Amino acid sequence: MLIDYLNLQFDVKGKTFKGFCMRIHDDFHLTYAVILEDCHSFCVWLDEKTTKWCYSKYASIDQMVLDQIIGQLDSRDSKLVTSS
Repeated sequence: MLIDYLNLQFDVKGKTFKGFCMRIHDDFHLTYAVILEDCHSFCVWLDEKTTKWCYSKYASIDQMVLDQIIGQLDSRDSKLVTSS
């Protein structure tokens, strides 16, 4: 279960963001639910055809915050793939 869970904490524009990502198992994409303190939740997923991370339309937060989250997930998932 811990493989499917990632704690988040980072700063963007002087504001600290804390929360977590939890992998959602689906048949189509590598998908994570993102929960940030003081923000609503949303999903991010890797579109394997384009190898591009996407996010739900409900992710109405600064693009720099999304970039931080996606960067941490991308780094984490590439380590998992190379160690398998």
